[in-house]
This record gives sequence, C-alpha cells and structure tokens, in this order.
Amino acid sequence: MRLLLKLLAFIVVIIVIGLITLPFIIDPNDYKQQISEQVEKATGRTLNLEGDLGLSVFPWIALELGPLSLSNADGFQAEQFAKIDGAQIRIKLMPLLKKELEMDTVVLDGLILNLEKNKAGKTNWDDFGNSDQKENQTSSETSSDEPSSGLAALSIAGVELTNANIFWSDDSTGSDYAVKNLNLKNDPLTPGEPTAVELNFDLDGDAGLTANIDLASQLAADMENQHFTLNDFTFKTKASGQDIPEIDLTLTSDITADLKQQIVTLSQLRLLTYDLIIESDIKATQILSEQPQFNGQLAIAPFNLRQLAKQLAIALPVMADDATLELVKLDSQLSGSADHVNLNDLVLTLDQSQLSGQFGIKQFSKPALSFKLALDAIDADRYLPAAYESDSAPAGTPGAASTAAANELPLETLRDLNIAGSLDIGKLKISGTHSENIHININAKNGVVKLQPLSADLYQGSYKGDVKLDARGKSLKLGINESLNNIQAGPLLKDLNGDDKISGLVNANVKLSGQGKTVDQIKQTLSGNGKFSFTDGALKGINIAESIRKAKAVLKGEPIPASSDMVKTDFSSFNGSFTANKGRINNPDLLLMSPLLRVKGAGNADLNQEAIDYGLEVAIVGSAGGQQGKDLAELKGLTVPVKITGSFNEPKPTVDLATLLRDNATQKAKDKVQDKLKDKLGDELGDIVGGALLGGKKPADEAANSDDQESTPTRSAEDELKDAIGGKLKGLF
Repeated sequence: MRLLLKLLAFIVVIIVIGLITLPFIIDPNDYKQQISEQVEKATGRTLNLEGDLGLSVFPWIALELGPLSLSNADGFQAEQFAKIDGAQIRIKLMPLLKKELEMDTVVLDGLILNLEKNKAGKTNWDDFGNSDQKENQTSSETSSDEPSSGLAALSIAGVELTNANIFWSDDSTGSDYAVKNLNLKNDPLTPGEPTAVELNFDLDGDAGLTANIDLASQLAADMENQHFTLNDFTFKTKASGQDIPEIDLTLTSDITADLKQQIVTLSQLRLLTYDLIIESDIKATQILSEQPQFNGQLAIAPFNLRQLAKQLAIALPVMADDATLELVKLDSQLSGSADHVNLNDLVLTLDQSQLSGQFGIKQFSKPALSFKLALDAIDADRYLPAAYESDSAPAGTPGAASTAAANELPLETLRDLNIAGSLDIGKLKISGTHSENIHININAKNGVVKLQPLSADLYQGSYKGDVKLDARGKSLKLGINESLNNIQAGPLLKDLNGDDKISGLVNANVKLSGQGKTVDQIKQTLSGNGKFSFTDGALKGINIAESIRKAKAVLKGEPIPASSDMVKTDFSSFNGSFTANKGRINNPDLLLMSPLLRVKGAGNADLNQEAIDYGLEVAIVGSAGGQQGKDLAELKGLTVPVKITGSFNEPKPTVDLATLLRDNATQKAKDKVQDKLKDKLGDELGDIVGGALLGGKKPADEAANSDDQESTPTRSAEDELKDAIGGKLKGLF
C-alpha cells in the first residue's frame, strides 16, 4: 500500500514537472501563423498578432497576449475592427479538477473598437452574427438532450479594462459618437456576493457634445437564479455641447433585477442637478416583453425654475413679472409603458397657484394628450409679455396690429394636435379681466379642434360658448357660438381695455364663422349674426344731448356752449341685432331709449378697416333734469338727424345741420302763414285754414280719440273749411 502511494505521488510529481516544463518545450509563438489562418477561415477577417504570446500551465493556466488587431469588414471606413495593446487571462489549474473555476483578474489594455453602420443599415459585425447563429443552432441540436455538467463554484478575482476606446459611426443618420479613456475595475466576483464596480469614460458626440461619466456600485449577481442587485448605484456626469448647456448631474439609487420574473425595482431614486432634486420609487414589470410596464411615485422638491433656467443658459419667454417661476413643486403617482405615461393624483405648485388632477401622454412619436385638471387660481397676466411700449411702434397702432394679424396661423401644429381633456379654474385674471368658475373642454384630432362647452362666471354674469377650429384644408375655418348673460359691461371693458366706452347690464349672443390663413383673412370673411341688449347704462365718448344743444345754438345764432366734462349718453335700454357678411357688420335696428332721448338708427361697421358709419334719428321726448334736459325742453318733439362716423376707438358724431335747417325754415314759414290767418280769421278758423293749406290739422283733431276717428266718416280739409267759414258768418250776424 505504501509502495502504491509512493508510486501515485511520483506520477503526480512527474505530471506537475511536465506541466511546468511544457511552456519551455513548446513555444506558442511558433503557431501564430496557424492561429491567424484559422481566425480568417472562421471570420473572413485577418488577425494580426504583432506581439509575443505567453503561455504557462502551472499553477495557473495563463495566456498573455501582446499587441494584436482584427481587420474590419469589407466596405467600411476603419482599417481595423478591433485592436488591443495587451491582454492577460489566468485560470488556476488544480480547482478545475474539482469543477471549480478560479480566475485571476482578467486584464484588457488599450482596446480600440470601431463600430460602423453604412447607409444601407448594415453593420460591420453582421457577418459575426451569421456564423455564430449557425454554430449555436448546431450546438443546440447536438447538446439539447445532454445533461449540463455545470461548475461547482465560480470565482473571478476581477476584471480590469484600461484605456479603452469605442467609436460608433452611423452613415445612415450621419451621427458619430466616441467613448474614450474607458476604465473598468471591480473587486473579486463571487456568485451571490456583492462586489465593488467602478467605471468611468469620456463621451464625444454630434453638435459638440462632450461628457465625462462616472459609475460606481456594489454589484451582486446570482447567475443561477438570474437575480442581480446594484446597491449604492451612483451615476455622475458633467456634460456640455452646442445644443446642451453645461450640466452637472448626479443620479443615485438601489436597483434590483429579477430576470426570471421580469421585474426591475428602482428604490430611493434621486436625481440632483443644480438646485433641482427629483425623487422617485419605480417598479418595472414585463421588462423583456415588447410592452414593459412601470409604476411608482414621482416627487420634485421645491425649486426656483427661473434660477435653474439661468444656470442652464435656457432663455425663458418674456414675462410681465420677473418674480414668476420662483417656486415650482410636483408630486404625482407615475405609471406607463414604452408608449405611454400617466401622472395620477398630480399636484403641481406654481408660485401661488396649485394645479391638480390627471395627465397622460400616448404615442410619444405623435403625442396624444389626455387630462382632467383643476387650477385653484392664477394671474395669467404675470406670465404673459407686458404691453409693449415704444414711441416708434406701440402695440396698439394699426401698423403693429396689421403686422401681427398678417402672421400665418399655425395650421400644421393644429393638424398634429391630439388632445382630449378638461380644465377647471377657480379664479382667473387674464388681459386684465377677472373671471371665476371657468370650465374648458377641449377635443382635438385630425385637424379639428373643438372647445365646447366653455363657461365662466364674470362681472356678476356668465359666459357660455362653443368654438370650433378646422385646419384640415388649406386655410383655417373658424366657428364661434357664444353668449353673455347679465354681465356688467363697464367694469369688464375697463379691465380689458382701460376704457369703459359702454356700461350697463349686457345680454348678447353671437354666431359667426370665418376662414383664412391669417387673422386678417378671417376678419375679411367673417359672417353670421347676433343680437345685443344693454340696460341702465351709458355710451361714453358720445354726448348726443350736447351735440343737439350746440346745433340749437347755431340755429338761433347764439354762442356755442362749452363742451361738458360728461362726454357720455345715458340710456335705460340699448339694443339691436346684426348680420355679418365678409367682415362687414350691418345693424338695421339700433334702438336707444332714455327719459330724455329716443335714438333710432341703422348703420354698418367694417371690422377690416375698424370704421363705423351710422345714421341716427334722435328725438327729444322729455325734459328730465339729467344731461341738460332743461335746456332742451323747448326742443321736445323735435327729431334731430345725427351722423356717426370714424373708427372704433374714435367715433365722430355730427348733427345733420342741413336737414335740420331746412326743416326748421319750413316750419317757421308755416308758423308765419298760420299766424296771419289767425289774425284775419280768428284763432279757431286760422288753425283750420292753416292746417288745410299747409298740410296740417287743427289741434282738436290731432288730439281726437282714434276710436272716434274710426266711427266718424273722414272729411276733407275743404269741407272742414266751408263749415268753419259758414259758422263764423253766422256769428257775425
């Protein structure tokens, strides 16, 4: 037995000595040519072994490679597909006898890898895939029924990748990227045990993109159960470029991946850049399917958006208030997949406003938006540009307005809209106006945008409306159907334009349509109808009573009285209807009533020229104390023609003096004749004769009851004159 043991020991020693002396007997460099030929036969590429090959067997099976390169596929730009300065792989021999793989640190230095895609979409490694696929199919067919022997244990001291460079060139898109100075280092790899991993590299890309990236984590891999964890995962980068401002970003998380269950969990995810902090917990499922799903929560800590934009060199839109965007905060539940994302239980804080509800996006390539949101209150004027002030081209001038109106409407943008949502606003200030309980419902698809229903409470009344935009054709078609109910017009116009040209309680509805590529073109085609009614108000900028007083003074040859400070016309009611045809508004039935005046009229308003042309008949019907009623008492019953021309902003009322003078002269002549007849024939007979000759009637007849007139046969003025003369003669006798 002792002899047998000695014999076995001797044999082992002989084997070990043989393994140690083998590299001295066999020089692997003698086989470099054969190795290159076999590689070329298998891949069609040329393997150039520039350096020496080192081989050892005991106690490590070790292979050391000097500089080598592998040629590129035909038809691609780079001369070499891959190149390394050196590599070293060492496997301990004795543990292999126990089916245990114990490797030393795998070292790969100076890797250069050129990856390319040509204009046809073919890559320079496609030929590898074809041969690998055939070999895999053959091996799977021959070994599918064979039991797997497996390893009893696996231990790798580490992987060290130094000074690697990977270049990517895509001729189909014209993009080029380069990963440079890549270094990878890790602690010993033991299944199920965590190991420290560090990776850093520089990235260069299109548009001057440059970035430095560092990755670090505690990696644990359970290959048998396909379970992986990345604890204390840290990603840091500093990046800049022509289209990317300089950014310093840090991302941390704990990541768990279960490939068998197709689940990935990102816990305590935290992204930090400047003062922006985003935190989240996300769970992804079905990660290996075509439709992976994810859900979790998202929180953005309060930050100053205006300051962040400045740090990132992002230009914000011009706003009236520079103190806006100083507080932004977000909390939401998050869910989605590869083609959609939903924000549920959304709460967004913007300065003093809070938005809550649901928001979703589908089909990222052509986004489809859905939302149901509620905003408590907002002063939108703070976020809009301030009114432009300039001596040369103020915003309100016709030149500036025409320039803005001439801009083409965004038809293509409207065609691309795919939106279904509603927005409720508690309180809103916009363009100076105040409203409450605003409801906006929007549906936009296939070039048709519908805003219906729209509603709001404003200025003690309410608004309702439907608006439709149709961008399917070569120009935009606009349709509106809106109504105002019991709104105080004065405060509304005061807030909107700074000038309440008309006040009173307004009720109105309008139904209009138009078509065009610009605002001007739509105004030129605007057609439809509507009606309006104002009660207990005033027209500012027009003092009809004052105009009549001045005309009266002219007729009497008196000095023209000074203008009143109250340039307005009070009314108890003011109403009318209108039709629109190609931007021209026709108002046939204007009626204004007040205790002093009755105004009837008709006219036109040209939206394109912003011009008005109205003819009015102003009747003095009373002698109320208001608006110089006492001064006009003697004009009671007189109808004065008034002409109003000019623009919307500067209406110009004038009295039709020619007609008034003619009518006044005719009346004076009639009065003189009647006075002469009264002197000759007496008052009663003079009135009758004067009425017959001048087309008038005696006062008694004018005041007669209409029922009596209907029952009594109509008599001619000549008969009345005969009877009156006969009566007078009888009286004389």
